[in-house]
Amino acid sequence: MANLIKKSAKAQWSSLNADSRGMNFTLIFLGTFLLLIILIFSSCKNKEKMNLPTDKLPVTNVVAALPQAIVYKTTGDYSDLVPVIMNSEKTRIISYPAPNDLYYNGKLSVPTALKDGYWLDNRGINENVVFLKYTYSEYKSFAEAPSMKEMLKNIAEKYPLAELYYCGPRNRFKNELTELNAIIDNGFENCRKADIVPMKVED
Repeated sequence: MANLIKKSAKAQWSSLNADSRGMNFTLIFLGTFLLLIILIFSSCKNKEKMNLPTDKLPVTNVVAALPQAIVYKTTGDYSDLVPVIMNSEKTRIISYPAPNDLYYNGKLSVPTALKDGYWLDNRGINENVVFLKYTYSEYKSFAEAPSMKEMLKNIAEKYPLAELYYCGPRNRFKNELTELNAIIDNGFENCRKADIVPMKVED
């Protein structure tokens, strides 16, 4: 009787071990299968990113982020007046400095004189620039920027530009003033000339 019980218990234990081994094998198989699925999915996503057309990739324009050498000539002497940027229709101001934002390399950002009446911009102007009646010294003393209404009332000239050229990043010049004066002598070769909005004659 005792032998019969031992044999029965041994058979049951063997059966349990077999079931356990089968379960372990099943879990290992499922785990391996899931891991393979994850790896394949990850690989496909990476490949998809690598093969994106360039027009789908985020654009980082490093050159545009660098200070540009902007050379211009005006219809009058506005060199000590604060510039602001208007929209192309010249109906509203879209960019203006804070009083504490009038400095370039630790100095007031008045333009630098070049030859033949040209100026090197130190503010970041463009073809839609206008000049306020405030001088740099006056503007920097303000506690805050004037209201939009006040600035519009104090525009010295809405169409101040005669010419404006974009001559590339400033850090490409070793001797900036000498090289820019040479560019002026060469007729602004390799610079992009801006389209200047002509002065509108009021009826």
